[in-house]
Order: sequence, then C-alpha cells, then structure tokens
Amino acid sequence: MLYEKRVFKTKTFDRWAKGVLSDDQLCAAAKEVLAGMVETDLGGGICKKRIAVKGGGKSGGTRVLIAKQNLLGLFFLAGRQKSGPGTDFTTDQIEAAKIVGRGLNRADGAHVNVLLAAGTIREICNEGKEIHG
Repeated sequence: MLYEKRVFKTKTFDRWAKGVLSDDQLCAAAKEVLAGMVETDLGGGICKKRIAVKGGGKSGGTRVLIAKQNLLGLFFLAGRQKSGPGTDFTTDQIEAAKIVGRGLNRADGAHVNVLLAAGTIREICNEGKEIHG
C-alpha cells in the first residue's frame, strides 16, 4: 500500500499503543487523515482522530493526537481509550502534544533521520525509504 507521506509514532505513543492498536490500524488511520477525515483540527498542526478497536466501532474506540503538517510525514503523538477516565484529552495533554508536534512538524529529513536512529520515533508505514534533507 502506498502512502503520500511516511508515518511515524513517537516512543511514548508506541508504549501506549502496544496491545491497543496495531501498526496496520495506525497506517489505515493515517491514510484517512491524509484524505482530510479527522474528528477535530486542534490547531498548531495537530488533529484528533478516532480509531476503532477490534470488535467495536470508532465511537467507543480510541482517540489519538497526530502531528500532520510535516512535508515528510505524519507523527502519532498521544492516545487514549474512550473507556479511560475523563471524556477526552485534557487541555494539558493537548498543549503538550502541540509543543512536541510543533518541533516534529518543522523537522527536516536530516532531523527525522536522527530521531529514527535514536529510537525517539519509529516508522510504521513506507519503511525503508531513505529521507534526504
């Protein structure tokens, strides 16, 4: 499957997503984001996206925050299950995602390669393409 952009997840997001969402589910959600199908644009290049969990629909599934304005790719930043405490991401969680997302949205190819080598981010779609930047 080809994607217009590469898709990454942060180390923090990866720890949260284990056992909750597969990389295939994330790649499918990224494709929807690239097509403009998001629940909320939170500003600062960050959006909120619902992702269904196995055996359920999107309304009872998970919510994720994604940095979407980098020319190279999308970055999954934070996630929460709908069944978790509270009704949504807190203001503090959104603001933290905007700070991290701002840096990732500005990252050029060289910076993305450094983050990949350090294990700070991991590519989940379009793996193996080299970034030049």
